[in-house]
Parts: sequence; C-alpha cells; structure tokens
Amino acid sequence: MQIAKLCVDEPARFVVPPYVGDGLEQETSMSAAEAFTLTEAGYVLNRSTTALNKAVDTGVIRARKRRVGSAVQRLLGPAEMRFLLVADRLEKDLTPAGRRRLYEAIRQLSADAHRVTLGELVLDLGKVDADLKGRLRRLEELRRWVKADDGGDPLIKGTTIPVHMVAAMARTQSIAEIVADFPSLSPEQVESAIEYSKAYPKRGRPYPARSLKRALADLADLGAFDDEAPTTEVAPRRIP
Repeated sequence: MQIAKLCVDEPARFVVPPYVGDGLEQETSMSAAEAFTLTEAGYVLNRSTTALNKAVDTGVIRARKRRVGSAVQRLLGPAEMRFLLVADRLEKDLTPAGRRRLYEAIRQLSADAHRVTLGELVLDLGKVDADLKGRLRRLEELRRWVKADDGGDPLIKGTTIPVHMVAAMARTQSIAEIVADFPSLSPEQVESAIEYSKAYPKRGRPYPARSLKRALADLADLGAFDDEAPTTEVAPRRIP
C-alpha cells in the first residue's frame, strides 16, 4: 500500500460536526471553535473570501449557514479547513473526482484520526492538522488583544484606540511611525491590530490612512497654515 506523508507531527484535535443536505446547511448549536466565518477561515487559510465563496458555490466544499439579522452568513467547519489545506498540497495530483472523494473521506474522520485512505493511497494528515492547529491558535491570540466595544468598533485592549483605525494607518505608515504617533501602543499591539483586521475587516466607512498628527503635518508642509502676505494700503487714485 502506498503511503503519502504530507507531514507527520503533533496531531491537532478538532470536533468535526456532521453535515446533512446540500450546499448551505442550517446551523444548530455550534461553538466558535467548531465553525468559522469566511473572513476568519480566509485569514487562517490565507485565502480570499471570494475564493472560499466560489468553493462553496461550485460544490468543492459545503458550508453551514447562520442568520444574522436579515443576512445569511456562511460558516466553515474544521473538516473544510483540513480539506482545503490538504487539497492545496495535492492540487496537481487530484482529479475532480479524486478531490470529491478526498473531501468526503476527511468529513468522515473522527476527531483523533489523522490518516485518510483513498483506495491504495494513504494520506498522513498529522502535520496538516498541526499546521491548522497553529493557525487557529494565532487567531485566538489575536482576539485576546482586542476588547469588543458594544455598539462600536473594537478597541485595542487597555486603550481607547480603535483596532481598525490603526490597521488603516498601516496602509501608508510603518509600524514605527504609528507607535511614534501613539506612544501608548507597543509594536506588538500594532502588528496584532493589523492582523486582527484581516480576519475581521471593518464594516462601513473606512478610517483615514494617515493619523491626524501626520495629516496636519502634511498640510503644514504644503503651506496650508502659512500666514497670508500682509496687504498694503493703496492710496485712492484721482480719476481724471
């Protein structure tokens, strides 16, 4: 029997919830550790939400759904996350039929199983699971840096500084420049704010890409605050 070792390492432990039906599936009780929004999954897997939505729409993977107000939110479980990581490594070796068989096989795995058998091919998922576990741990660490502000933007914990404001400034300013503008922040806090915003993008109007301090300095450099040249009085001219 052929054994393909994608990696062997410390196994991760996940609860793989059962699925019923096609496409989107109604969510029952599910903890944050068992399902992830597409932006969370995109951050963990380094994929865009567009790519994940396409994977669901084309039937590559299945998603659960959660109703948020009048909107329907798609959620991915650990089985989908594992499959996408494995499929990335075997992209050139899988036919569409093989991809479907692999996905169904991974969905059937128990929480402590880390090998998938496809005919004579055995895939060891040990390191894939350890990799996923590490990525999920990083996502959890990012949440610890943030304090949810009821009805408002999340704040960097221990401050009154909005997370997404800092992330917006990172588009045009270095981490050192942001820390100089906000001395109460550490470089690690700034880096975490940037990463957090990738997993949880801001909704609504975006923050400006420059701090107020630097925006005012830019205007000053352009002479926006220079005093106007004094005007001299001109004596009236006699009309001939």
